[in-house]
Amino acid sequence: MMMPRPQQRVGIGRRGSPCHGGAFFPRVCCVLGVVALFGYCIPLVGANDDEDSESAIPDKVGVEVHLTKQERHTLEKVECSMCKSIVKEMHMEVSKHKMVEGGWGSEEKVWETSNAICLGMLQKYKLLLDTQKLEPKTEEEEENGPAMGDDPAVAMRGMLVLKMGCQRWIEDYGGDTSGYIYKNVRDNTDRTAIAVAEEICLGQFNQCGKGKKEKRKEEKKKARKRVAERRQISDKEDKHVAKQMKDDPMASLPEDSKLGLQRMLEMAADDPLHYVEDDSRIRILKAQKELHCDVCKAVFEDAHLQTMARASTLRSEHDILSILEGACAGGQDTSIPAYFGVQPPPLPPVWTDRWRPTIDKKSKLYRLKVFPKKAAKKRQAWRELTTTGRHKPPGPDESEGDMMLTFACKAIIASESMTEELFRQMQICKARGGGEGCDAALESAKITCKAEDGQACNFEEKKAEQAKQEL
Repeated sequence: MMMPRPQQRVGIGRRGSPCHGGAFFPRVCCVLGVVALFGYCIPLVGANDDEDSESAIPDKVGVEVHLTKQERHTLEKVECSMCKSIVKEMHMEVSKHKMVEGGWGSEEKVWETSNAICLGMLQKYKLLLDTQKLEPKTEEEEENGPAMGDDPAVAMRGMLVLKMGCQRWIEDYGGDTSGYIYKNVRDNTDRTAIAVAEEICLGQFNQCGKGKKEKRKEEKKKARKRVAERRQISDKEDKHVAKQMKDDPMASLPEDSKLGLQRMLEMAADDPLHYVEDDSRIRILKAQKELHCDVCKAVFEDAHLQTMARASTLRSEHDILSILEGACAGGQDTSIPAYFGVQPPPLPPVWTDRWRPTIDKKSKLYRLKVFPKKAAKKRQAWRELTTTGRHKPPGPDESEGDMMLTFACKAIIASESMTEELFRQMQICKARGGGEGCDAALESAKITCKAEDGQACNFEEKKAEQAKQEL
């Protein structure tokens, strides 16, 4: 008796089709078809398990194909399931290969996974064009190709549409997704891939749940508004730059003249006395040496006043140090632009608004005296204008006096040691209960300040003279 011949299992091919035969032959035919359509073969399940994790990952899967209106509608309908599937597969892949544990550069590996995830989607999922559903493949379909009875042309077209949909999704959301997954896998090891996919697709990308279209429309509306606002800001900045270029007196100069001016500005920045007249330079250098004691005491007084004007919690040693480190400058001079990248000299310190250098008739030495009342009011008005850059340079005599005080300040300033002593004297005054008899600034100056020859400063003689001047 003749036994019935066992029926061969038909994979992707059937009799009458170019691809038919046993289980192995349909698989080869499927791969060859994908080679023709995609440009290279999709790796089979388990084919690359032993490859080095550092191997190059292709950026895209195949080439662009034209989608029909019905196919585009299908991709819109399955966007929620596609989002969840892509995020879930990426999360599982990153967790499986421990990509976040590689230290520096591990985030880039996660980003590369987002570029290659569409290959995995084609291996593990199928897009049903007739029912408009995205479903996971069975193990048998992953191994042998489309199930028996499926139209191979329709199955191949579904793979192409799925490939295009996945590729476009990655282009739109891949960067945000890779960063989100990297942070979640690194910081939340107990969270499942499904939970992460639900959160990102529902809450961040608005591709799932009720009202997703309205939410995405609102997001697009906000994005267009932000783009318009940025464009307005950019246009305003461009107009401002164009106006500056038009008003810049240096813009129309020849290049050799610009280079000459740039060199002059650099020399003036390196040596503020380089272009000062000889007699003025001599006076400034003389005052710098002779004003060591007076300027040192004035700096201590100003630092003490600034410190005591602050809240008690902002009177630490560090706070005093920040004041003394900026004691010889009064901030940037915004009335003059930075031509050729060279910043103008800073404004004179604020404490110079109280003091003026003058020659003592008896000793013929420079000493500090209180700013005359009328001139002090004018100086105060000038100082207020410096905050907006609408001020003009002071007169020649006043500018020379400012240079004397600034140069003397730079010569005596030792911010760290001065800070330590002032803070110590303030603590002593605090322990004694304060009062008029406790002058932390003066006591600090007596201990710290030195004359130009290195001798300790004597402030007892000057105290009575200063009181007369202030009266």
